[in-house]
Amino acid sequence: MCTIVSVLAVNNGAWAQEPPAVDAAQRSVQMQEEFQELSGAAEKSQFLLSTDDGKGITFADILRDPDNIVLNFRWAKAQMAQGNIRGASATLERILILDPDLAPVRLYYAIVLYRLDSLDIAKAQFEKLRALPISPDVAAQIDQYLDAIEKRRQRIKQTLSVSFGVHYDTNRNSAPSNDERMVLGSLLPITNTEDRHQSDIGYMGAAHYDITYDLGYQAGHDIFASVTGYYDDQVRLDNLDVGTASFEVGGHWRSPYLTITPTLIQTAAELNNEKFLTSRGVRLRADWKVQPDTTLWGQTSYFDERYGATPDSSALPLRSGQRYQGKTGVTYAWDNQNRTTFGVTLARKEAARSYYTYRSVGAELSHTLLLAGGKYVLGSVSYGVDQYQQPDPLVTGSTPLTRKDYPLRARLSYGSNLANLLEASWFGSDIGQDIYQFIAPISWSITEEYQATSSNIANYDYDNWRTQFLLSRRWAF
Repeated sequence: MCTIVSVLAVNNGAWAQEPPAVDAAQRSVQMQEEFQELSGAAEKSQFLLSTDDGKGITFADILRDPDNIVLNFRWAKAQMAQGNIRGASATLERILILDPDLAPVRLYYAIVLYRLDSLDIAKAQFEKLRALPISPDVAAQIDQYLDAIEKRRQRIKQTLSVSFGVHYDTNRNSAPSNDERMVLGSLLPITNTEDRHQSDIGYMGAAHYDITYDLGYQAGHDIFASVTGYYDDQVRLDNLDVGTASFEVGGHWRSPYLTITPTLIQTAAELNNEKFLTSRGVRLRADWKVQPDTTLWGQTSYFDERYGATPDSSALPLRSGQRYQGKTGVTYAWDNQNRTTFGVTLARKEAARSYYTYRSVGAELSHTLLLAGGKYVLGSVSYGVDQYQQPDPLVTGSTPLTRKDYPLRARLSYGSNLANLLEASWFGSDIGQDIYQFIAPISWSITEEYQATSSNIANYDYDNWRTQFLLSRRWAF
């Protein structure tokens, strides 16, 4: 049962975050793609559009020739590639002081400011660009930016995400690898077929709604609340149908380099339509941007977990208790397309019985690769050690054998959106275009995951392969 809960927590969290794959690096990529889409406004200075991405350019080169506009524009592109958006903004501003009529630079500068949430200055830049002799298509796109700026000025922002998917597991019930189980210190073969490896298909659905209120400070402090619902329906193993509902409320305190996020969380979970877990807790996270490409982060959390007995397990209440966890790590953006995160976790789980109390330490390495057109690849691997406090006499009998687990999890996902598979021209009528506008932003992903636990007790030694396909749609209003 503990395995079921931990798998649910991991899968539900990863699932909610995976399809959009939107982070600071991707926003930078989007900015450059949008600049290319609007580059028709730059007829006066086409030579700037043909410049390279600035690789090899250093600030020393700029100091030797500070009035060289092409060199400065290449340097701005290099800063963007390094993730230094603020630095690129300053470089572009310097170019516009030298030549205010350079449309491509002003366009690049306006989009950078928009991504930095400097909305007033971005609006002024877009309006200046809008007054230039540009094509109707470019003017319409700039108008969309101006409309988006007005929406982002709203102090209340809301988003709704809906996901549906299917998965296949080779060992859905986490049966022991060797079809053996220890009882009262004796290792016995598992004779009940239902307790052996059971593969199954599951259908998943999730919905997430959040609302954020801007407190009106220039730094961007805000408060937020969110509700998430999740359900996983097994085709054959109905006793493993899982549903959760969670509520969070918290806020963001922001400075130029540090963001602090306190959050209160409550979660209720059911297994086979029987409520079996209520969890209440608090989480505090800090993100410190020490360099444009490097962020140090830390997180600590406390949860009070209360289990209820179910028809399949009357001993679940013995697992009730407190969970303490601390995580710290670093995220490094190699460029706009590649980001790597490494983190270490320390945790302690208290329980009503000491043989369910344990300490754990683990590490996780993950990488995000963003490709053209909104495609992405996500990969992660984690490994840890769970050391339990006392032997479980029902399992080990009179022997002093204390449970020790080594959980391993590896995951690889590829995703995109339906716009990359569909052509707008396929939807000819007005109704067809409305259908296309609705389904084109839907993101899809396919994931392969391997999860295994090596244990010194056969009962907890298992592995499972999962293949998952997911569709997600997000609305902002």
